[in-house]
Amino acid sequence: MANIWGNRIETWLVIVAVCLILAILGLWLRDRGERGRQDAIRALLDGADALESRLQECRERMQHLRDMLVVLPEEMSARADSALQADAKVQAALKDLLAHRLWIQQHAATASPRELAQARQALDQSGATLQAQLDRLAAISSDLQRAQADARSVSRPKPA
Repeated sequence: MANIWGNRIETWLVIVAVCLILAILGLWLRDRGERGRQDAIRALLDGADALESRLQECRERMQHLRDMLVVLPEEMSARADSALQADAKVQAALKDLLAHRLWIQQHAATASPRELAQARQALDQSGATLQAQLDRLAAISSDLQRAQADARSVSRPKPA
């Protein structure tokens, strides 16, 4: 009889141990999933911050380049001036970024991992498009600096 009770206690201890292990495993998996969600949301917010910073940089570069155009003749600056009329595009991109931030605020806590990944991909795509614009502005800046140097050399009177 003592042997029967001993087996029952061992069986119950094994069952309790298995239940505890399953509970701990479940909590660990839940925590891991939540940590992944938080990391995804943090990456989205960091991406939005970086994109906003780059949009502001783009706006500042465009303003600086517009200031450079003032000293050049109109025929030399027409191409650059048309490229610098993208301020409305920057403003639209900032509004789009605000929409992304609002989506993050309203839906990130309940969004699926796939939706979070799609939102991150959209921000990355916007960043790539903006980088192309920044590269274009850098090329225009280089062209304008060359044109300014040429304009200064032409406008200087030659020594006699």
